[in-house]
Amino acid sequence: MTARQKLINLLIVFIVGAVGFWLGPEDLQPGDYAARIDLDLDGQPFSLQFPFLIAEEQGDPKVVTEPADGYQVTVQGHEAYAYQLGQSINYQVQVTDADGDLLGLSLESATSTLTGLSYQQSVPPTGHSDGALTFSMRIPFKAKITTALLFAVATLWLVEIVPLSVGGLLIPIVVVVFRVAEPKVVLQPFFHPIIVLFFAGFLLAEGMRRTGVDRWIALNILRRSSLKPAYLMLTMMMLTAFLSLWMSNTASVAIIIPIALAVLARIPGEEGRTGFRRALILGVAYAASMGGIGSAIGTPANILAMDFLNEYAGANLAFIDWFAYGLPIAILMVPIIWLFLILTFRVRTSSVQQHLSHQVYKQELKAMGRPDKAQRYVLVIFVIIMGLLLTERWHQVHASIVALGGVLFLFFVDVIKKDDLNNINWDALLTFGGGLAIGNILVATGVSDWIALHLTALSQLPSMLIILLVASLTLLIGAFISNTACAAMLIPLAIPLANLLHIDPRLLVGVVAIASSIDFALVVGTPPTMMAYSTGYFDVKEIFQRGILLDAIGVLVLSLLVTQIWGLLGVVSL
Repeated sequence: MTARQKLINLLIVFIVGAVGFWLGPEDLQPGDYAARIDLDLDGQPFSLQFPFLIAEEQGDPKVVTEPADGYQVTVQGHEAYAYQLGQSINYQVQVTDADGDLLGLSLESATSTLTGLSYQQSVPPTGHSDGALTFSMRIPFKAKITTALLFAVATLWLVEIVPLSVGGLLIPIVVVVFRVAEPKVVLQPFFHPIIVLFFAGFLLAEGMRRTGVDRWIALNILRRSSLKPAYLMLTMMMLTAFLSLWMSNTASVAIIIPIALAVLARIPGEEGRTGFRRALILGVAYAASMGGIGSAIGTPANILAMDFLNEYAGANLAFIDWFAYGLPIAILMVPIIWLFLILTFRVRTSSVQQHLSHQVYKQELKAMGRPDKAQRYVLVIFVIIMGLLLTERWHQVHASIVALGGVLFLFFVDVIKKDDLNNINWDALLTFGGGLAIGNILVATGVSDWIALHLTALSQLPSMLIILLVASLTLLIGAFISNTACAAMLIPLAIPLANLLHIDPRLLVGVVAIASSIDFALVVGTPPTMMAYSTGYFDVKEIFQRGILLDAIGVLVLSLLVTQIWGLLGVVSL
């Protein structure tokens, strides 16, 4: 990118940020406000006012009660709500009959409107609590600045005039300079426990690469696989997906593609090149993306979803819980992708099989020799870490500490070395930290609630259509920016939107997290696709033509089938 192009793109970032500032919500300044609650009581409309203050500190609890044609309507809230970061306006409405029994109010039977100081905002009920309808909205605090920051960083991540991590590091600077939050608040996400988990995961993967354990595992599996080309391709795809559960999808592709190329080198002629070769290489790349969806550490979007659900939706998800969300689509999509590529590349297996043998794997394993002491250390630590991650609910030691303890042991026995710290993906870690930071700030400043409140018209649509629309929008955004950045922007919006639309937040957040990783069409969309393209077997157009169809299939499978599986597994409420 030339200096002129960088300058133009930087100007675009500033302009988009200014638009975000202009569009952002006005802050709720201290003063007198009121919530007007409109009820439908057996076909009779009823309204009452609940006055309150926006002040420097939270006020005492307050109750307003009014009779209404044989009923008594009670609103419980506070006399004042604090104009501070992360504070909410919340109140409850309940109706009792003449005998003092609670009247069951439906979510559709009540609406609320906040007014005061030229401010007006409709706030639908967000749920039930002890027989009452609950209304809640975070107070907009420095919201225009946060909206401008969101727009600017999203554009910066899109045009990439600087590394993604630089955009992430811009977030705490703007937040602190403009007095949105204290440094310790906005910098904490950069060493959040899930950042530590990924840091340790990167180091473990580097230890496996350094010792050759990853390649040793792959070769031992492949030498026992079928030599029928279609089955061999499926085996390699499943192996790549499995490795992507435990390491980055880029690392898993880096292991399998050289092995695949060594096998393909045995296939002479143009026929193999135009069919099986290309199907196999592209299948491995796509399988890595699907495998990464399967586990919490497969891709940052997954653990972002878990963190925000635990923090803001009370989900209490552990490492093992994500398998119920991610594995169904991985298990479904890998065979679908395999069959799709076999058919679209018109692989003629009979002309390929005669050139295949297990000899290439045996030769590679013979050259590697028996596992040495360092390799045995890595294998044992890998198994121990995975076992402890899967039993986190029993021993109550956080996954990040488990993984960190494992890699520190490998440092002490000199399997992982100082130089390995330079080889891990710091850009991804810093981008991940920035994603957490912007997500937390969007929630705390009320911007996520404000955006969700402007999407409440979606409540008129069937839930399945809402899920399909959200998945499609996420896929579209994720096609142009990293899935981490996409998830960081949309997950904080998905939780309040789900509450307002009366959809299980776990359902909508799960859809956003997974849809952000369904990207097969663009060569630059994911590192595995870029690595497949770099083999020289493809041009951009043919990857796009196949990938766009797989994108559509993936969204449909996620929205219409996987969500139903989640319901059957009991991890979401449909």
